[in-house]
Amino acid sequence: MLQAVAKETFKKDKRINIRISSRDLESLQRRALEEGIPYRTLVSSVLHKYVSGGLHDLMANKAFQRTQKTRR
Repeated sequence: MLQAVAKETFKKDKRINIRISSRDLESLQRRALEEGIPYRTLVSSVLHKYVSGGLHDLMANKAFQRTQKTRR
């Protein structure tokens, strides 16, 4: 059962095309090289962590906290 869930989690059955800046792409490629993985794998991992709640947008959190402070 657990293996089936894990398999479905990492199943890649859809393609996407996105446009990003050259600078961001180069940074992703450099970071992937440091990690020893293909950059597309890194992008997929980052997206998965974000949508599953394991990665948070720090700037959005700071803005939310500022908003909460002004409401008090």
